[in-house]
Amino acid sequence: MATMREFKWFIVRHSLLIVAFTACLAGVFFSIQGLIQQRELIEKESRINIWFLAQSEIEFLRFTESLKDYALAPGSDTAGETRERFEIFWSRLIPLLEGRQTADLRAIEGLVPLVENMIGELEALEPLIYGLEELSDPQLAGIAQKLDYLRTPVHDMVRRGLLYESDEVSRARDLHNALYYKLIGLFALILIGVFTILWMLCSQILKTNRAVTEKEQAATQAIRARNELELAINSISEGFIIFDQNDRVELFNQRYVDLHPMQADDLAIGVSFQDLLRSAVRNGGVKIPADEVEDWVASVTEKRRATESTKFESRLSNGIWLHISERWTSDGRLVGVHTDITELKERERLVSEKSELLRTTLDNMKHGIAVFDSDMRLMLFNQRFLEINEYADDLVTGSLDYRELIKHAAGRGDLGPGKPDQIAEAQISSIQKLLRTRTGSQRQVRHIGDGRIVEAIVAALPTGGFVKTYEDITERTDAEAERARLTEMYHASQRTQALGTLAGGIAHDFNNIIGGILGNCSLMISDLPKNSPIQPRLTQIMEASTRARDLVRQILTYSRNAGSDRNPLDLQKAVKDGLGSLDLQLPANISLKIGQLQPCIAEADAAQIHQLLVNICQNAAQAIGELTSGTITISMESCFLDGSADALNQMQSGHQISMGRGISGQVSDLKPGEYARIGITDTGPGIPAELIPRIFEPFFTTKRIGEGTGLGLAAVQGIIRNHEGAIVVESLEGVGTRFDIYLPILEKTRVAAVAKRSVVSPASPGTERLMLVDDDRILLSVSQEILTRLGYTVDGFVDPEEAIRAFRRDAGTWDLVVTDRKMPKITGEDLALSLREIRTDIPILMLSGFVSNEEHEQIMSCGVTAIVGKPVLPDELLNAVMSALGHRTDTPERPGLERKTG
Repeated sequence: MATMREFKWFIVRHSLLIVAFTACLAGVFFSIQGLIQQRELIEKESRINIWFLAQSEIEFLRFTESLKDYALAPGSDTAGETRERFEIFWSRLIPLLEGRQTADLRAIEGLVPLVENMIGELEALEPLIYGLEELSDPQLAGIAQKLDYLRTPVHDMVRRGLLYESDEVSRARDLHNALYYKLIGLFALILIGVFTILWMLCSQILKTNRAVTEKEQAATQAIRARNELELAINSISEGFIIFDQNDRVELFNQRYVDLHPMQADDLAIGVSFQDLLRSAVRNGGVKIPADEVEDWVASVTEKRRATESTKFESRLSNGIWLHISERWTSDGRLVGVHTDITELKERERLVSEKSELLRTTLDNMKHGIAVFDSDMRLMLFNQRFLEINEYADDLVTGSLDYRELIKHAAGRGDLGPGKPDQIAEAQISSIQKLLRTRTGSQRQVRHIGDGRIVEAIVAALPTGGFVKTYEDITERTDAEAERARLTEMYHASQRTQALGTLAGGIAHDFNNIIGGILGNCSLMISDLPKNSPIQPRLTQIMEASTRARDLVRQILTYSRNAGSDRNPLDLQKAVKDGLGSLDLQLPANISLKIGQLQPCIAEADAAQIHQLLVNICQNAAQAIGELTSGTITISMESCFLDGSADALNQMQSGHQISMGRGISGQVSDLKPGEYARIGITDTGPGIPAELIPRIFEPFFTTKRIGEGTGLGLAAVQGIIRNHEGAIVVESLEGVGTRFDIYLPILEKTRVAAVAKRSVVSPASPGTERLMLVDDDRILLSVSQEILTRLGYTVDGFVDPEEAIRAFRRDAGTWDLVVTDRKMPKITGEDLALSLREIRTDIPILMLSGFVSNEEHEQIMSCGVTAIVGKPVLPDELLNAVMSALGHRTDTPERPGLERKTG
């Protein structure tokens, strides 16, 4: 306070000096200010004059440019622009000759005459400028030439003005600077005196002010430090509180208040820690019985002081989770930091739930999954991973090295033959290559010891490491194999259907041709003496034609287009009868051995069963050859199939199988029931395993040209399909081949009906009259001749409609009708229906090249007595006619009937 009084007294004592000093400074200042303003005025006037002259030249240039624009694009707009620029330029020249502001410019030597001359030129151009639209191009060129002439005077005017202004301004500036420097010198002298006085004054002032400033700064720094501290602790996300040495609140932030709403009303500086505990109990933040509050407060306080620092988690009554960290300072104060970890706890809960969900999902997937890090250590796997690979629980643990798993699998043989270490290194090398690129995937197939096939897909992870999925593809592999088998069956069926379509298309005409050859040849043989030299040639023609007929029948049989006369048949007798004739056909070096033949009755076609045996045995004989001896063994037994056993389990007992065999066929597709199994075994060279799937293909043969047609086994397969059976082939090179044929056995009730069946004996040949209908004239003539020689009276008709008309005129004339099936106008079925309408008891014998199983029933429903396959031999035709005549129920009396006797 004393210092301030001294300072005020000093100011009063020197006030006159200060006023005089201030007035002097003000005078000098305003003088200098006047000089500066005067200098600025001179510079401003100079700039105005220069601007005026320069603006005149700029407007001249704009006028010139507007005239050029008009010359390029004549029009009212460009003409108006040119006139406007002309008037502006003229208006810039007039003030140069009169006016106060341009008086200095008129003082420039030669400026006024120059301006007057330009004005005169402009006055001459004025009419032309205002009549621009009427000017011609030469006139415009003249105006442009004049303007080029004026360009030099305009530029000279500006140049003169600039030189004049430069000289005048320099003189005025020099005079002004001389006066300015004098005032500056005076001002400097005054300043020296002033500074001397000020130094004396400031010394005293500074001493006084220093003391005041130091006090103020100290107080300000203290306030700032506290504010910064409060700002700092209030800006942090944790609750912060400090207790002094007496356990009283010394400092806290707003976040601490927000985290402890139960203590908010009682929280203040100076409140003891114990009072805060009691407040928490009182407001419901802590559930403590009323009579135990003080003991609880004392216990918490004692534990708090017993440790230097502590960390723990606490859940408040409002559901907030806090992480509390408390630490004692060296001066005895306690610093507490309270962190809200509610969100962290919620995330931990969600992570735990998602982890459990992920674990449940992985364990319920059908794929095994294992995840490995970049060091090939196991990070995650599911239960299916253990089940598919049959790993023990104690083998697979967290952080297990992938190398150990691979070595374990290789040691069990899951990865194929070879040394486990080498296999493991190869697997690891391929995966390491995948990890280096971190893209792509690899497929691995493993064969587990129990026969299962496991597919593993290795995929690289973008973050390093890889994931490996395992899938048991045993069923899928089996399904693909079954699909391939069914596909092959479908293709075989397609080939069969194509062959059947081809056979059906040519069979009729081909059979007619062969029938004509066979019929005429048989007639010629009967006409010639037995010792005729032509007889052998005719016999060869008969044999060749018979083979051609059999070839067509085999094609039709394979393609299932040929019908079969299936009746209850004693297979034991049929096999014995077939072997009796077969033994004579085999070469002498081959012995036919008959094994056990159990009695079996099946619904079968005797001719086709015979054909089946002949084809297989002839195929076996051709395989054995003529140079080495061999044996063909035939046996038959009954067996029961339950629909699940395959061909391997149905082989005859005692027939040993070894590696290298080839097997084709299965019986698992057959309906459950009793079956007759006919086994045919040969001691030939065997069939290569790769050829077995093709042996039933039509026209497939390994024989030389002329030795086989490739239709024998194809026909066998067609016969077995027609009989709803199956065939299994097993062959071993160097040992032999075995065919097992399965045919369904009839029930006992149907077997008993076979024994009761009686056969009606046909009438003697040569006592009936026949109607023969065939659109092929050659075949009609041959058949008519054959039947006539056999003693029948035969009336031949080429046109079926004519035959119907003749039959309608006298239906009782004929005892039997023999008709072809395929005819151009009327089919054999339509003919049979028409004849049956006229006479219901007429026997009808139909000749056809091929009849499918479905067509057989349809034809028989038309009233046909029997169906005979074409081409037919004379003996076969005679037997068929006699059999058909024997099926008549009666023979009515027909007046005028004439029979031709032999």
